[in-house]
Order: sequence, then structure tokens, then C-alpha cells
Amino acid sequence: MDISATRRGADAGRRRHGPRFPVIIVGEVFTNASAPVHPLFPVAPSGKLPFALLPICNTPIIDYILENLAENGVDEVFILFNSESVPLVHSHLKNNRTVRGRPWLECKDMKVRVVESVRTMTRLCDVTAEIVEQNLVEQNSSFLFVPIDSVAVFTNLRGLFHMHLERSRNIKSYAATLVCTSVKAALEETLHNVLVNNADNTGTSATQQQREPSPGGGFGLYALERRPLPAPALPPSPLTMFAIQQSTGVVRSMTRLEPAGETSEPVRMEFSSRDRISVRSDLVPTGFLFCSGGALSLFSFPMADQHAFLVDLLAKHELWGNVFGVAEAVAPMSVVQPINSLRTYIQANIDVCNRRFFPLTREYRFVEDRELYAASPHLPSVYLHQLGAKVLANTCGPCVVVGEHVVVPPNAVVRGAVLGKGVSIGDGAIVVGCVLLDGAVVGRNCVLRNSLIGHNTRVSDRAEVLNCIVGDDCIIGSADETHKVVAITSSSSDSKNEDSASVNTDGRCRSNTNGVYTAHLAGDQGIVLHDVVVAVCSAVDTDERVVGRGGLGRVLQEQHINSIVPTSELFLRDPIPRNADDSDVGDSETDDDDDDGEGTFGEVVRNLLDQAIGQPSRMEHCVFQMKNSRLTFGRKNRDLCYIVTEQLLKHAMGQNTGDTNVLMQSVRDLFGQWCRALYTDVVTGDDEMQAVLEAVCCSVADPACPLHKCGPMLLECIYNDCDEDLYEERGYCIVSGESLVEFGTRMARLAEQRCNESDEEDEEEELDSRKEGMLRVALTCQKFIADVRFFLEEEEGMF
Repeated sequence: MDISATRRGADAGRRRHGPRFPVIIVGEVFTNASAPVHPLFPVAPSGKLPFALLPICNTPIIDYILENLAENGVDEVFILFNSESVPLVHSHLKNNRTVRGRPWLECKDMKVRVVESVRTMTRLCDVTAEIVEQNLVEQNSSFLFVPIDSVAVFTNLRGLFHMHLERSRNIKSYAATLVCTSVKAALEETLHNVLVNNADNTGTSATQQQREPSPGGGFGLYALERRPLPAPALPPSPLTMFAIQQSTGVVRSMTRLEPAGETSEPVRMEFSSRDRISVRSDLVPTGFLFCSGGALSLFSFPMADQHAFLVDLLAKHELWGNVFGVAEAVAPMSVVQPINSLRTYIQANIDVCNRRFFPLTREYRFVEDRELYAASPHLPSVYLHQLGAKVLANTCGPCVVVGEHVVVPPNAVVRGAVLGKGVSIGDGAIVVGCVLLDGAVVGRNCVLRNSLIGHNTRVSDRAEVLNCIVGDDCIIGSADETHKVVAITSSSSDSKNEDSASVNTDGRCRSNTNGVYTAHLAGDQGIVLHDVVVAVCSAVDTDERVVGRGGLGRVLQEQHINSIVPTSELFLRDPIPRNADDSDVGDSETDDDDDDGEGTFGEVVRNLLDQAIGQPSRMEHCVFQMKNSRLTFGRKNRDLCYIVTEQLLKHAMGQNTGDTNVLMQSVRDLFGQWCRALYTDVVTGDDEMQAVLEAVCCSVADPACPLHKCGPMLLECIYNDCDEDLYEERGYCIVSGESLVEFGTRMARLAEQRCNESDEEDEEEELDSRKEGMLRVALTCQKFIADVRFFLEEEEGMF
């Protein structure tokens, strides 16, 4: 979309009509335990470069965001930052003029405020806490959350805001509107590729067919090479299936496509002619979220991301009644490019040059007059800085930005690249699909493809850098390196989801099946870096096997893992567990279906729990999935509590140790971990507590069970021995003393009934074998329960 064709200047005195439109920009990017570093680390975010100042075509990303908000009639913008980011961002917004002739902090059209957070923001709930504590928006005012890691052009943002306000007025307890974009065309193209590949039976997976080869660059570089555009291997954001009420736009259920090996929650939907439901698999969230007034309290619990918040909102619908909806941002009125990988960052730069976003022209600029860019009259889509930028080669372009005081030599090849201020390009260098920040130096005869090079980094002569991120102030390679072998571990940032070239034409770079690359340096050939992230370090810590003799830097061991699933996976595997097959009409078959559904629900919960135990960092996510699965299968909190308790005990007893004390300590540790993570949220009354007690007794009912004789100790654990702080706070951990007493009374009554039953009901007794086992264990706990009753009566008598 050519924005310059629709706007050649800014109307500084325009009026806005309608309700006040405030925006909160989350100025920090968050990581989590499963992805501990950002995909562009160590370049950004860093102490020298907050993510808000990450350059796209040598213009900070915050300027793109603010310019689009101003064009959409936003009244006020609050940008929340951690304390370390505030000075640099504030200085930029105060000292750099915009197209309106004033810096952003002095803009009359739209009030812009930089807000320093009191706490260190690491999660979405920290952001909402700052909004509430600093009173940034009025209590009943709706506003828009905007992510900092996304470049977007909306021409109808205020229209979407009015849609959200209308829904808030007409739909009870309407909390939020999630803005999504459609990837229908990419899904159709990917499905076509999958079907063609299967029909041809070529033996090559569809995933490999649609991934972009490393030397050719990212998706945008196909256009540079005048080749047909393939379906992108990865969607811009994780694929999510929404069940949407057509009349209102309210979401009834949502399921995200998870990587292979991770269980997604199953989906069950009920369709009705009176309440029509639309199932959409082509919508991907953009991160733009309209929030209704008063809904901030819903963000108070620790949330990993927006998806986790919305899933939790659905899970708690039965309790609180809150709902949310989606709004589709339709092209060409909306173009969104998230920055969630090296590939998408390079793509965003190319998109700006292709005029999909704000083009770099004299009529449309963000920076002050002395820093204008102008399009080259001789080279296609090449933008030159007006201070000292020169291109002496006819092999430059398309989609190139040449920064201040940068000279491209005659025999260099530069395509799809952004060169920052003071960048030096050596003779014979090849730079394709790269971003070189200010002060970077590229030696003679170097080859750089699909890489991000940090400030003041030097790449020595004849080096090759492919699909890499090189941090600030690093030194790569040395001209005198000869006859040396370098083993380089491939990066997890993009190589997990995109194929890389396995063999160079000269045989210098080969990969094995484990993703370990070997570079051979011989004669006049330099260092080869492939799929790695390099950060600056001291000379003592420098790994010369990677950066060469005289180099400076080391490979980061902790790298970003891209969790976005390739689009083809949607068609190559069943990502969502199916419910039991529909049965014919009949009482017995209906009963069988209920049993199958119960079994499927239990299997899903058990798989999620095993994932959380194996990967504690995913506990929050798995708990959200459990809650959503409970709603999907139409189960109660009681059912969830029973299955989780049973599986926790099974896991503890699976350690194959005969030491009862060790097993009991394992039980205490597990229940202590899950007490606050799950039980405090789903155990809302006596019904759930009774389910927990029943599960404990049933789990150890087998006489061969190592904890069969530990019933009283297990009940004591879930009553007052797995979380001391919680016990001091409310008088119990998972089950209350009153619930224990009720359980003991119920078990005594059940035992009396069993004694009076006829021995002729052998078949029924056989079906109740688990209940019999539970009863036997419960009876061994009567003394402990009696002690609890005595304690409660004594405590009640004191008051």
C-alpha cells in the first residue's frame, strides 16, 4: 500500500470527532522461560539500544508507530518503559522533529507521554499494574494496547475503536477486542503445495519445499530476484482457531497451533440455527488489543502473554461472565508486520522500501530536514541520504537504503539491505538481505546474507556471514587466517523453522544432520559464520575458533527459540486431539460416548500435567490449557481436581524407591508446586475438596502401592503440610478441615451401608471396586480425621 500516494503532508490543525481515544504503548518486549532471549538479542533490546529505537530503514520503530497513531486520530499516547530505557527514548522523542515540524513530545495533534515504570516490567500484568497505579487512563475509558514489536499501517483504527465501544455498550461484560489479520491466501497456497507434493510423491516434505533457501534470503528477497513469491513458511503470529458468534463477534473458544510434541487443548463446539458460529483458522492475532473500561482488573493475575490472558478469560467465563471479541483488520486498510524473528525484521525493512509502509520520500519523513533521504534517479528502489551517500555500482538495488556518509564501491553487490550511518563496504563485497547498523565495517570480498550486524562491528576480508546476528563492537575474522577448521553450532532462532544451505558452491560450509556446521578456511578464504548469534566479550573470553585470530566475540549458548509453527503443519498432522466419534442414537452407545469423552478429557489433562512437570517453565501455559479443556469437554472443576490429584500421586510413586520418607517428600513437593498454580484457583468449594480427597484415597487403594499405608500422612499433606504460608493465611492448603470432617462422616456412612448390602450384588460390587478401595484407605484415616475434628471444635470454643 503506497501511503505517500494518499498523503503528501500533515494537517496540523485537524479536529477529531467522537469519544476520546487513548493508547497505551507497551514499550518493552517480554521474554519467558521457554524463550529467555529476544530473537534480535544481543543487538536489541540492549542498554545501548532499547527496542523502541530499533531502526527500520534507519528510522526508529517508535516513529512508525506514533506516526500511524497520529494519522488515525488518536488523542493521547502513553509509552511505558522500564527505567533503563527512558533516557534514550525520551531524548529521541524530544530532539527529533517529525513531519509536523515538532518533536513528538511537543506535538499538538496528539499528546505523547513517556512513562517510567515503578517496577521492572517483565509480564503483561506488570504493565496493567502500572496503568492502574499511575492512573494513566480513566476508570471507565476504553483504550488500545499497542505492542512495540510490530510495524503497522491502519487507515481505520478509529473505526475499529468505535466498533469496540459499540460492543461494550451492547454486550454484557464485554472486556476486550482482539485485532486480527487474515492469512487466508497463505493457507490456500500452502495447502496447494502440500497436496501437490503428496501427489507427486517426490519424497521431499512439504515443509522443506515451502521454506526459503538460505542463500536466497527471506520472503521479500524473492521479489528482489524477480521470482514468483512462494507461500511463507511461517505465519506472522501463531495460527489460532477461533469459534466466533457471527451476530456479535464474541469468541466462544480459541485454540493455538502448538509445536509437535506439545498437546493443544481439544475443541468441541455446539452449532445452532439461532446462534450461528463461524469457525476461523485464518485469523492471526496482531497484538493490538482494545480494552474496555474497568477490564484492567482482569489482567491482575500473572499472565505469560495476551493469548494466556484471553484463554484464562474464556476459562473463567462461568465464574465472572466476561467475554471478548475479535475484529478483522482487512487489507489494504490494514497492514501489520510483527518483528518476532530475524527474518521478519529484515522483511520489515524491505517492506518499507517496497512502499508497503511509510516510504522514504521528501514528502513523507519522520526526521529533521538535514537527514532527508531521496530516491535514486538511476537505481530502482534505492534511497540515498542527502549527506555524503553515494552509490558507485550499478549492482545496487532494489530495496536498499544508503545512510549518511556511506559509499558503495563500484564492484560491490548490495540488494535488500539497509546501511546505517558511517557504514563501510569493501570492494567486491556482497550484501543481500542484511541490516548493518551505524559504524559497521565490511571488508573486501565478504559475503553477508540474511544477517543483522551491530554497531561498530568489523567483518574482516573474505568472511562469510549467513543467517547470523552479530552484536555491537564484535570483530569477525582476520585476513591472515589460513588452513583452519571451525565448528559452529547452528542458531535456534530461525534455523528451527527454516532450512539453511547445507553446502556452499566452493565446499566451504557443510552441515550434518545434527545442525553443526563446519567451515574450512584455506588459502585466501576467511571465516564462515552460519546460523549463529555472536556477542561481544573480553579478549580473554573470545572464542577464536569462531571469530578467528585477532577477532573479538563469542557464540551465545542461550538463544531464541521460535515457537511459531510452520503453516504446513496445519495440514500435515492433526494438531488438536479429537473427541470421541459420534455414536448412533441409543442409550448404551450414549453412555459409551460419555465414557470415551471422560477418558479423552483425562488423557488431555494428564498430558498437560506431564508437560508441566517435565518443563516447569510451561506450568502457567499448561494450567490455562487445562482450564480451557475443562470448558471444551463440558466438565466441572471437580473432574479436573480429581484427575490432577491422581496424576500427581502417580508421578510421585513412579520414582521406584522403597523409601516411604522419600516418596512422601516428593508428594509434598509436587502438591506444594501445584497448590498455588492450580488448586487455589479451581478448588472453589466443598465439591472440589471432596474430589481431591477421593482421588488421594483411590490412588493408593492397591495394597501393593508403596503409599498404601500412608493415607493419614497424605491427608495431612493436602490439609496443612504442603504450603505453610498458605496454611497460615487461610487455615488450610488444598482441603479445609471442615471438608475433611465431612469426608470422614461420608465414608463412615458408606461403610455402614456396605455392611448392610446383600452379597448377591456381585456384579455391582465388581464395578465399584475403586470405591471399595477408596473406602478401605479412608477408614485408616479416621483417627487423623477425628483429631482434625477435635482441633476445629477446640478452636471454635476459644472464640
